[in-house]
Amino acid sequence: MSKYDDKIKLLLEKIDTQKKSLGTKPSVSWKTNCLFRFDDKRSFNLNTVKDTSLLVEALAHLLDKMAMRDLAAQELDVDVPRFEWTGFQYKEWEADFKLKVKLLKWNNQQKKLEDLQSKLKSLVSKDTKTQMALDEIEALLK
Repeated sequence: MSKYDDKIKLLLEKIDTQKKSLGTKPSVSWKTNCLFRFDDKRSFNLNTVKDTSLLVEALAHLLDKMAMRDLAAQELDVDVPRFEWTGFQYKEWEADFKLKVKLLKWNNQQKKLEDLQSKLKSLVSKDTKTQMALDEIEALLK
């Protein structure tokens, strides 16, 4: 047993605790069709987004369009229907963007914890690896 094994075991327990507190992956229930189009023909599918900056840009685009439309209606003293973009209301897009951000954050945290766990497991001594494997088997047989 290495002199570092106790510390590694303690860190592995911390990772397990953080994994449990992370919980299960958020469930997905989109309110839109997930296909967002900007005015300039650029578009994206929410299912393939990997970077939150694109979501920030898209929400800013919607906020700008909605604010300018509302300002124009106010200037003309007319009522306009609720703001929609490609057939979906602003609140639906906002909800989907927030859900995607939540998913991306969850995935990033989960990957970080998995990577740390893997690194730590590779550092333990051979005897401790054997003991950990036996402990896992014993837990499965209970």
